[in-house]
Amino acid sequence: MTLNIAAMVIVSFLFTVALILAGGGLAKKLGLMDVPGGRKKHMHPTPLMGGLTIILIILPLMVAYSLFFPSYFQGAILAIATVGGLIAALAIVDDRVHISPIIRLAISALFFGVAMSLVPGLQIGAITWDGGAGYISLGRYTIILTVVALIALINAVNMADGKNGLVTGLCFGYSLILLVSARSDLAPILGILVGATSALFVFNLTGKIFLGDGGSYGLAAFVGMFAIYVYQRSDILISADQVGLMFMIPVGDMARLMIARIRAGESPMKPDRNHLHHLLQERIGWRNGLFTYWGMVFLPNIVAFALPSSSWAMILLSFICYWLVFSYCKRDSKGVFTIA
Repeated sequence: MTLNIAAMVIVSFLFTVALILAGGGLAKKLGLMDVPGGRKKHMHPTPLMGGLTIILIILPLMVAYSLFFPSYFQGAILAIATVGGLIAALAIVDDRVHISPIIRLAISALFFGVAMSLVPGLQIGAITWDGGAGYISLGRYTIILTVVALIALINAVNMADGKNGLVTGLCFGYSLILLVSARSDLAPILGILVGATSALFVFNLTGKIFLGDGGSYGLAAFVGMFAIYVYQRSDILISADQVGLMFMIPVGDMARLMIARIRAGESPMKPDRNHLHHLLQERIGWRNGLFTYWGMVFLPNIVAFALPSSSWAMILLSFICYWLVFSYCKRDSKGVFTIA
């Protein structure tokens, strides 16, 4: 099984690299180029390769593996791959012709809901904490609450996609966590996600490609659905507090932004440069800001995985750390803190 995992990681990585190296022309023909201007500070038109990678690499490899190596989770993998591909395709259309965020999220919610109705294993049937000691069944609200959680995640990841290497690094890290946490027979499928996100990360970090909405929405959909599926079958990722800790920083930052915009009488979906990654970049620079954001996400998770009983302490620490970093970034030159 270890050989299968390594093979899937390598194959996915190489195929994604090949697509990126050869796909610039395809992206240009499809109109998937991010042109600088307005809030976009990059210097040259850059291909949006995230959605294409999902549709041309991740989806086919996952479908092929599940068909050639059938198992009890085949239906779940086909559903995850299909929904992830559909959401990526929807967001690719948005990369070309702007679609209202509300419409994008509503259609994505429909895709998630249909998949969960057909494959109950993708539903969050219950929330556990403290290593499984606490337990709450979601009952008839299972599908609704699961869809809400996934919509929050894909929107948060999309909002965080404003710094080279940030979201690709997050998705690569999330994929590694899920691979390590998954049962051995499911791990090769997650190896496909690890290989593709690692290649995207390398090229995105240097600014040669961007994810685009197709990539950020699609990767977040894959990560979110796999997190739910692994959480319910893992001997490692056994508590909802561990899963919540994984996504706490981007989702929390999204919540802060939306509340601040509503308080200001603006649309919660209005774009701006008040995201945590923007504030970090302006305050301590791109490289330091990137490592700070990654550290805030992954260091508490490493501790929580090593010491599962510390999950709640890590959640509290992450909350405090987020507000301290945010306050530092918003402090003006005279040492006065601002709120919005």
